[in-house]
Amino acid sequence: MAAWGYLKLLMRKIPLRYENGDILSPRMLQVLLCFPLAFLAAISACFTVDLPYFHYERYLEDFPELTGLFSSGAVPPILLSLSVANGLCAVLFLLAALSGPFRKGWALRMLRKGYAAAYALFVFHSYVIMSVSARVEASDLEELGGNPLHSVAVFYWRCEQLWLPACIVVFIGFLHLLSWRRSTINVYTGADDGTLAAGDRIFENIRTHGDDPKFRKSTLSSIWTHILIIIIIPLLLRMQGCIDPYRPPYGGGKPVVQVVQVVKQKKKKKRKQFILTPDSAIIFRAPELDESKILEEVEDESKLTYVADPNAVHGKLGDGDAKTPGWQDGFKDGIVRFIRLEYNGQDWDDGMGKQSGADMNFLRDFREMSGGMKTATHSESHPVRLLKKYPKGQAPPFVYMTGSGHINVSERDIKILREFLMDGSMLFADCGSPHWDRSFKGLANRLFPGNPLREISDDDPIFQIPFAFANGAPPLWHHGGNRAMGVKVKNRWVIFYHPGDMNDAWKTGHSGMKPELARKSTQVGVNVVYYSFMRYFEATRKYRK
Repeated sequence: MAAWGYLKLLMRKIPLRYENGDILSPRMLQVLLCFPLAFLAAISACFTVDLPYFHYERYLEDFPELTGLFSSGAVPPILLSLSVANGLCAVLFLLAALSGPFRKGWALRMLRKGYAAAYALFVFHSYVIMSVSARVEASDLEELGGNPLHSVAVFYWRCEQLWLPACIVVFIGFLHLLSWRRSTINVYTGADDGTLAAGDRIFENIRTHGDDPKFRKSTLSSIWTHILIIIIIPLLLRMQGCIDPYRPPYGGGKPVVQVVQVVKQKKKKKRKQFILTPDSAIIFRAPELDESKILEEVEDESKLTYVADPNAVHGKLGDGDAKTPGWQDGFKDGIVRFIRLEYNGQDWDDGMGKQSGADMNFLRDFREMSGGMKTATHSESHPVRLLKKYPKGQAPPFVYMTGSGHINVSERDIKILREFLMDGSMLFADCGSPHWDRSFKGLANRLFPGNPLREISDDDPIFQIPFAFANGAPPLWHHGGNRAMGVKVKNRWVIFYHPGDMNDAWKTGHSGMKPELARKSTQVGVNVVYYSFMRYFEATRKYRK
């Protein structure tokens, strides 16, 4: 706000006209030379306080693996030094910006010192980034934030940290060069000199490409081509989004339905009744509810006659009789990946951080329960719009979605998600709050108008293989009800919706839930994933032919 007020003060008396053929009027030139320094002063002052403490703590929260690389989580000295450098430069930037409006020689010299301070700060900032990233790369860490840690990943992280400061320094360099032009020097000194200054000669050299234009042009072309191919294009691809085709593992495992055991219902013993006055018209004892014959009939019809045996031995998941778990339509190098949908809404990645690790915990349990099927080693998520980039027949059989607030999805994304589901995939939705329950039901209506969510019956195949659930999915936290729901299209569930926050049970520590119930929640998830793979291969076999 202070910088914006400073800009308005400087521009209040700027004439909207050109003088002596110059592109900028003297007042506009002064604003251009000093206002960026005022902006840098504000940014540097913020970093002075934020960098060593708040910024550093947020990084440790996002990447707890880094704690061991430093002295027990204490702020590294190099970050403290960078904070001090930001503070000193902030003072220098502010003094240079305040002296800019004065038309004196010392004011021009102060501006140039401010520009030189910007170069020095950028060099030190780059040194810190390179030093810390090199230390991380040289460590024994194999993953960082759920992503593989290698030289290419470190290179892109450095680019992400340095591209904005580099752009600012390039602009500062342009202003610094502008301050050495004769017209600028005349404005600040009041002279009327017409000779070429150093800045004029540099500008002219750049314009005419010097004494050897061919060499200059070829050199610049080579430099820009390398920058374009090595840095700019990969960064644009990362910003636009790119995906790896989904390649499930090859195999032919055959699931064995979990063995169930009959539950012997114990008949209740009838209580003895003592009648003191059998001929009396008044009975002083009210009959109990258990004595009702209607209740007995209801219990006989609805009583649980079997339960899942947690010690049952399973086969290897797949669609054949081979010893290797997987699918005959899969790939030799395939893996099972857990992809989450990003959207504009609260807690879209709830429980999926490095500390909670719900998705990675689920994949680990899926690998165990499937007989050793290969699974991803890092967490994945991307926006809805990238679903259309998957090739036909190599798209994710399921994508996962959760949250606790409102779901903001554009009509374009609705269309993309609908086509994705109609092509054979499934949306695995998990409710994180009553508010999200209402919002997701609205989303489901937008996806499939006239085909609302409905309860999934207990005997549906999705609850039978590979784990049998006599009463359907466990209700868990009841955010949106007690029953799992879904949307079916062409005899296939395209949406599976659990209203009870299943991923809370997958988190490390199970959010305080009993281990037995948490394991059942994981087993339901395994059933849903297995169902999605089987139906996906059936629906997309035409693409692989």
